Amino acid sequence: MKKWIALAAVVVVVLAAYNRNRLYVRDPLGSVTRNGAKESGTQVYVNYSNDALIENDNSPAYTLLVQHNSRAGSPVELRCLHWLLCMTDADAATLVQPPPSINVEQMTGRSVRFVDSDKRETVVALH
Repeated sequence: MKKWIALAAVVVVVLAAYNRNRLYVRDPLGSVTRNGAKESGTQVYVNYSNDALIENDNSPAYTLLVQHNSRAGSPVELRCLHWLLCMTDADAATLVQPPPSINVEQMTGRSVRFVDSDKRETVVALH
């Protein structure tokens, strides 16, 4: 029985390493502020490259992916274990066309700053 558990753990680690740019893990301390006001009900997920996936279940519900190559929008395919992790279809996720007008100003390992089509400044704090 121990051998099977060890084998399953090795398989999970190998799959996670192989899909490290597709796999987004929830950042429980991550937060989103829009125009200086903290947005409630928002979960922040990050991947190996510190790309940010923002998911809000409150009305109006939305999902937004901001990647390092300044691509932003809603992913076409997103499989999630709610509140734990999500996985996109590819390393550079396919986004819904046309993507919203989002101007990514800054992306670091600690924060993502962008302005959306409604001219709202959004800051995603990563931890």
